[in-house]
Amino acid sequence: MTGTLARYLLARLGGTTLGVWVVLTALLQVLDLLDATTDIVQRGLGWRGVLHYAGLTLPAELVLALPLAVLVGSLLAFYALAKNREIVAIRAAGISLRRVAVWLLPLPLLLACAQFVLLDRAMPPAETAMLAWWDATAPQPETPARQGKRWIRTDAGLVSIGTVSADARTLTDLRVYVRDTDGLMTARWSARIAQWNAGAWRLQDVRTFSLSGDRLERSARAQQMWQTRLTPQDLLHIETPQPHLSGTALLGVIAGQRAGSLPVSYYRMALLKLFSQPAGLFVMFLLAVPACRAIRRGGEGGGVLVATLALGLGFVLCSGLLAAMGSAGRIAPELAAGVPLLAFLAVGIARMAHADRL
Repeated sequence: MTGTLARYLLARLGGTTLGVWVVLTALLQVLDLLDATTDIVQRGLGWRGVLHYAGLTLPAELVLALPLAVLVGSLLAFYALAKNREIVAIRAAGISLRRVAVWLLPLPLLLACAQFVLLDRAMPPAETAMLAWWDATAPQPETPARQGKRWIRTDAGLVSIGTVSADARTLTDLRVYVRDTDGLMTARWSARIAQWNAGAWRLQDVRTFSLSGDRLERSARAQQMWQTRLTPQDLLHIETPQPHLSGTALLGVIAGQRAGSLPVSYYRMALLKLFSQPAGLFVMFLLAVPACRAIRRGGEGGGVLVATLALGLGFVLCSGLLAAMGSAGRIAPELAAGVPLLAFLAVGIARMAHADRL
C-alpha cells in the first residue's frame, strides 16, 4: 500500500512541477523573443532565425526557470493535497510528513541531475554556437574586429591581443610573455597576425626576445605554427561578460591549462555553482512541504503560502548576492556557495519538523 501511495504522490508532484516548469520556460522564452525578434528580422533570418535563436537559448531558460518551478510546483501539489483532505487521510494512517518527504525525494534528485546536465553539457556549447551564429549573421557594417587590447592567461603564458575578428579566428598584434616557475619573464614573442588553421595558429611576422643569463637574444621569422590550447571557442567565451563553461573547462582554467581572462575567483565560484545550484532544488522542495498543512480551521493557509514563497525567493536572492561577491573575490567562493544552501536547508528542515508536530 505504501508503495502505491508513494507512486501516487510522486505522480502528483512530478506532473505539477513539470507543468509549471514548461509554463515558466515558455514565459521566459516569449519575453526574450519579444526583445530579440526585431534584430533577428533585421538580419533577414526570418522565422527560421527566430526558431534557431529560441533553440540556442532554451538551455539557459530551462536552468533559470527550474528552481522556481520546483518551488511553485511543490507548493501547488502540497496545497492540493491539503485542500482535498488527502493529507488528513495520510496522517490518519500514521504516516508523518518526513516520511512523505522521503518518498518524494527522487523527484528533486532527478531534476537536480537534469539541471547539472544542462549546466555542464548543454549551456556551454549552446552559448558558443549562439555567439558564433550571432556574429556570423550580423550585417557587415556591424561586424568589425573587436577593438581594444585584452589580456588572457593561457598554458603558454600571459597573452595580449590587439584585435579579434568577429569569428575569433584571426588575431592581430599578438604577444606572449613566457615566465618561469618563479614568475620571472624569460621570453617574449610577438606576431603581427595569427590565423586559426587545422587546429593550430599560423603566425606571421614573428619576433622573439629571450633572456639567457645577462644576454638578450633576438630572432625573427616570417611564419611559425603555434600549438596551444587557446581556441576560437575560448576567445568567444572570453568576449562574454560571464561565460558558462563546463566543469572540465573550469578545472582547466583554474589549473592554468586553459585560457581565461577573468579572476580565478570567478571560475572557482562557477565550478561550485555547478553543484550548489542543483542542490538548491532540494531546498526549494523542503521549503514547500509545510504547504500541505495550509488548510486549517483557523484560516491560516494564506500565510503559510506567502511565507514559503518569500523564503524561496529569499534563497534565490541570497544565493545570487553571495555568488556575485564570491565571483568578485570579496568572500571565499566556498562560503558564498555553502552558506545560503546550508542556512535555508536548515530552515526547511525546521519548518517541516514543526508542521509534522501540528
